[in-house]
Amino acid sequence: MSSADSPTIEFEIQSQHVVDELPHDLPSSSPRSEDVAIKQLRVAEFLEDEGYDAVLLSRQDSFAWFTAGGDNGTGTSSDIGQVSLFVTRDQRCVLATNSESARTFEEEVAGLGFQLKECRWDEPRDRLIEDICRGRKVASDTGVCGTANELEKLRRLRINLTELERQRYRELGRAVVHAVEATCRNARPGETEHEVAGELAHRLIRHGISPVTMYVAGEERAGQFRLAPHKAQPIRKHLTISVAGRRHGLCASATRTVMFGSPDKSFVDQHYIASMVDATCIFFSLPGEQGSEVLRRARRIYEKTGVPHEWVNTPQGGITGYSPCEILLVPSSQFRFRSGMAVAWTPSVGAARCGDTVLLHDNGFEIITPTQQWPTLVISVKGYEVERPGMLVLES
Repeated sequence: MSSADSPTIEFEIQSQHVVDELPHDLPSSSPRSEDVAIKQLRVAEFLEDEGYDAVLLSRQDSFAWFTAGGDNGTGTSSDIGQVSLFVTRDQRCVLATNSESARTFEEEVAGLGFQLKECRWDEPRDRLIEDICRGRKVASDTGVCGTANELEKLRRLRINLTELERQRYRELGRAVVHAVEATCRNARPGETEHEVAGELAHRLIRHGISPVTMYVAGEERAGQFRLAPHKAQPIRKHLTISVAGRRHGLCASATRTVMFGSPDKSFVDQHYIASMVDATCIFFSLPGEQGSEVLRRARRIYEKTGVPHEWVNTPQGGITGYSPCEILLVPSSQFRFRSGMAVAWTPSVGAARCGDTVLLHDNGFEIITPTQQWPTLVISVKGYEVERPGMLVLES
C-alpha cells in the first residue's frame, strides 16, 4: 500500500476532548512517504503473524523508525516521547496533546498520511491511549495501559535497513567521524574530559546530530573503566573518544584515540590487539553467520595474543540502527546476520578501545564511519586487508 492510498481513519473515541483531523494532502511520491509505506507493510505482517489488531509506538526510536526520521519531542532525557503512534494493518494515527500536535504535524509527519487524535494538554494522556485501544488487542513498545509489551519483537522489524536508511547512515557516519577526529586533533594536554566532551557535542549538534552516548576518557580513567563518561579529570598522555550520534533517528558509533608525545609501547600493543579483534569481527560478520560464532573467533584472538579474559570486561558489540545497540551479541547468541543490517563492534584491551559502524552486504561489508584525516592500521584477516583507525600522535 502506498501512503498516497491511505484511507481516512475512522477510530471510535470516547473522550470528549479528542478531535479528528483529516490527513495532510499527500505528495504523489517522496523518499519518506515510500519509506513509511514499507514500515506500514512490516507492521501489517507483524500484526498478522502475532494476532494483534494494532501497534502502539511511544518510544523515540520507534517513532523515528516508523516516520522515516521524525522526532516525537523527547530530546535525550528519556526513551519515551511526548507523542505516540497508533498503527493498524493499513492505517496510521498520531496521538498527541494540543501542545505537541501542531509541531508534530508541521515538522515531523507532514505529507505522510497520518491522522491526528488529540486531547488537551491538561488531560491524562493515558485516557487518549485507553480510548483508542479499547476493544482491540494491541501490542506496544512500552506495555502502557494494559497493552502487550512486544519491544524485542518490534525491534526486529527495523534492523533490516531500507535504501533511504542506508543512504542516511552513510551521511551520518561521515559527519560523526568528522566531529570526533576534529575534536581529537584539537585536544591538548591539561584540558579536562568535560571540556573535550563539550567541544565534541558542539561539533555534533552543529550538524543536527544528537550525542546519545559519549565516552571521553584520559589514560587514568580509560584504563580503570571500560565505559567512562566524561568527568572533570584532566587529560595528559592520551585520550580516547567513543561516541554514538543520532540523526533522523539512526545511531552511528565511532571510536578514536589520540596520543600526546611519544607513544607508550604497552598501550600501543593493547591498541593493536583491540584493532585485530575489531578487524576479525568485521570480516566475519557475514550474512547467514551466527553472532556466537563471530564472538568465538574474537575470543580466539584474545587468547592468541595473551589477554584471554579481556572480552569479559565489556560488551563486544551488537546490531545497531535506531538504538546504539538494538541487539547485544553474547556468546550464546543464536542471532544470524543478514544483508542490510548495521553492526557496531567495540572490543577493548586495557585502556585501548577500537570501533566503527559497518553496513553488511551480500558481497561483503561497508565501513560507514571511515577515517578521514587520520592514521590507519591494515590488519590482514584470512588474506583480506581490513583497515582500522590507528592512533593519532600529537606533540605534547
